[in-house]
Amino acid sequence: MSIDRVISHMTTIAELSATTANHPIHKRALLDMYFAASPEILTVDADIQPAVVGDLACEWVIAENADINRRILYVHGGSWMAGSSISHRPLTARLAKACGCAVLAINYRLAPEFPFPNGLEDIIHGLQWLRNHSPTGEQPAEQVFLIGDSAGGNLSLAAMLALAEEPKNLPDACVLLSPATDLNYERKGFGSACDNDPIISELVLPYIVAKYVQEQGDLKNPLISPIHGDLKSLPATLVQVGEREILLEDSVNFVEAAKAQGNEHIQLSRWPDMPHVFQGFAPILPEANQALEEINEFLRQI
Repeated sequence: MSIDRVISHMTTIAELSATTANHPIHKRALLDMYFAASPEILTVDADIQPAVVGDLACEWVIAENADINRRILYVHGGSWMAGSSISHRPLTARLAKACGCAVLAINYRLAPEFPFPNGLEDIIHGLQWLRNHSPTGEQPAEQVFLIGDSAGGNLSLAAMLALAEEPKNLPDACVLLSPATDLNYERKGFGSACDNDPIISELVLPYIVAKYVQEQGDLKNPLISPIHGDLKSLPATLVQVGEREILLEDSVNFVEAAKAQGNEHIQLSRWPDMPHVFQGFAPILPEANQALEEINEFLRQI
């Protein structure tokens, strides 16, 4: 079964990561292999164009059906200290094709060399840049969307909270894939998803957060833990999460908090038996293909 192949692959990555004590250099190398469960996954059907955003070397991912006036800023995951436009290219290429948008994959600065708020500042700047730049040059966008996974989901939410006082700077909609929303991982209550997660251990989460936050130690800062922010003014947001991952609680609690504040534009999509950022395992995982189509349908309604 495809899901068995994905889980086996993830388990191998987790075991290798544990043997290196999660050192950032090794973590980056392993993250580059995260989606490599099958050669089919690594096939990229899109045009890749380099882009410079400020001082950041980024890339445009453009499928044949792309409307360059509809743009996605993609914020990769990787524990704030790994990942890149290259590691996530299979996913961004399939998002570009599924949604018919031009995707800008941003290579934000990584911890521990660049801890909070460096990466967040890059995402904010990237959103502003995307509004006025297309793959062909300076050109205002008709629609701007923000999509982020895991740590990238955290940065995406933090960016929106930072921009909330100027609604015109917010994206038209946001999609979050297994976002980290409450970085106080000393808390209890991860539930059965904790035991079934093949890639993330609750024991390593505080270490990862410490590498990202460093001296900025207030884990209730909404720009660090977005669940503590003013969530009622966030734009239309879709949160997809697997039920076989430790960050399930982060997604569920965040959506509940947003709705409790009166946000009627946020929705949660739970996927039984799916692991962390399962969307990146298309096309071999049927649920990943379905999730990408759900994202397309959500964005088409905006």
